[in-house]
Amino acid sequence: MIKVQVLSSKEVKVGSFEDLKSQSVVWADIVDPAKQELEQIGNFVGLEVNEIEDFLDENSRPMVTNLEKYSVIVFSAPMKEESTKPFVIFISKTTNDLITIREGESRSIDRINSWEMKRKVAMFEKGPTYILFRIMDEILSTYNMIIEQIDTDLEKIEDDIYGEKSSKERKLMVEMYELKKVLIYFQKGLSANREVIASLEKEYGEFLNKKDLSKFRLLYSDLTRLIELTSTYRDILTTSLEVHLSTISNNLNVTMKQLSAWAALILVPSLIAGIYGMNFQYIPKASLKYGFYIALGIMALSMGIIFYYFRRKDWI
Repeated sequence: MIKVQVLSSKEVKVGSFEDLKSQSVVWADIVDPAKQELEQIGNFVGLEVNEIEDFLDENSRPMVTNLEKYSVIVFSAPMKEESTKPFVIFISKTTNDLITIREGESRSIDRINSWEMKRKVAMFEKGPTYILFRIMDEILSTYNMIIEQIDTDLEKIEDDIYGEKSSKERKLMVEMYELKKVLIYFQKGLSANREVIASLEKEYGEFLNKKDLSKFRLLYSDLTRLIELTSTYRDILTTSLEVHLSTISNNLNVTMKQLSAWAALILVPSLIAGIYGMNFQYIPKASLKYGFYIALGIMALSMGIIFYYFRRKDWI
């Protein structure tokens, strides 16, 4: 699906693909492009369909490269399902147009589209390079919001670990591994994005407005902070996972000690009962008048001694 926005008469209006050929500032956003749409974009920017598909491939590394009329920027962006996917941007200073291609819905773009008209007009009036800056800034804001949510989830996980119940263990492990996977993907994407921002600052993009490039230093600082946060939360999550596994192991040891203590508690009375329950004609003291009660007393006394011993050892 292609959504075109064009600056016209101090207003950002819905346009068509043909507006990309005009001298107005135009932003064409393509979501989940069909084959026909890729062909249309490819003919316009001078690329084959398979080359654009390579940019959109999940394994595509963020980068900056130049074509004959366009600079191509591949940026790693978080999508609505908390995954990171390539966000491909074509920018041309000479024709004042910007083309973005992505697979999946993006909260970053949704926020920009929800801006009031005055703010949108101000962004478009500053040109494609500034629009690129705002898009990247919103992408990093989305990263930041997700990482903040991860921080909240980590606190909940820590509470569950230190006050856990056995029924929660499996669910807790799944949550921890899912969070760790998200952090790994985020750190990979953010590290690659930092190289893209550095490349833009060094003016590797031929078709970007040089006057606006100084703004990307702010994004570089934000990226560095996000990478450090991601690394910190990964360390916290790894430690929490180790503590969780250690807690499970300790709980198992406590359970085994308790079972061993109760088994020993029952063992001695069972031994006494077993000896005097043997089927022989003559058993010493078996003919005592109160032998039954004496045997019960010995059993109770042995259980009391053993119970007292294990209670002092904190096994029961």
